[in-house]
Amino acid sequence: MMTKLKMNFLPELIMIDVRLWNRNINDYSKMMITLDTGASVTTISTDLLNSIGYDTSGGKEVRIITASGAAYVRTVCLEKMKIGAFEIENIEVYSHTFPESSFSLGVLGLNVLRQFDTSLLFSKSEVVFTK
Repeated sequence: MMTKLKMNFLPELIMIDVRLWNRNINDYSKMMITLDTGASVTTISTDLLNSIGYDTSGGKEVRIITASGAAYVRTVCLEKMKIGAFEIENIEVYSHTFPESSFSLGVLGLNVLRQFDTSLLFSKSEVVFTK
């Protein structure tokens, strides 16, 4: 099975659309997320997670290294995420407050990416996920 997503380019970032399970409406909410093979764990904006019904105050606290330096984040179990045609359930993500200058509200990390064979087709501006 394969799914193709359009890549959007912002300064030095590859962005794709994903859908996160929104507990408030029992349906998916679309968001644009940065594809980052250097991130070990998917990280989502604390404000965004709170707005779709997740408690970001109770998870385990973890120290991470970001482009801006060290930060402490909390773990959250995201019920579901859709990447194109693929649905992933019960994903541990980090809840983080991104700097105001950030172009993104989230980073798709290796804990999700390693579940797929991923191809970047720059000439077509596509990311192909295959299982």
